[in-house]
Amino acid sequence: MDLGYRPLAYFWVAEYEDGTALPQFDPETGKENLFRYVDQTRLKRFGWYPFSESMAQKIFKENGLVVIPTNLSSHVIELKKEEKLIAKRENTIQYIPLTGEVVERKIVYILGVENGVINRIREDGSIEE
Repeated sequence: MDLGYRPLAYFWVAEYEDGTALPQFDPETGKENLFRYVDQTRLKRFGWYPFSESMAQKIFKENGLVVIPTNLSSHVIELKKEEKLIAKRENTIQYIPLTGEVVERKIVYILGVENGVINRIREDGSIEE
């Protein structure tokens, strides 16, 4: 079955100086929060986290979105007051030019700070060298 997209392997969580957090998906309901809701001026920590089976089910029920539950390692960075977060997903679709047939879809999760180290995290949890 072709979903027309590559299921997510990770979701983000923004943690603030005051101890509160904003997860991409609410762990109780599966409802999605948009990245633009992240208050970057108060960020203390930011990370990509794997989905649990129960969270994957809630997300599918709430959004109809298929995600991959795994036991991969989390990838988290601490931010200093003056640092600017770099976090995004890069989606790549490789296809045959004349037919448009999709050969491969993949996602790379980006995590780092501006003018600093930026990690490219593969769907299997490994870091691109």
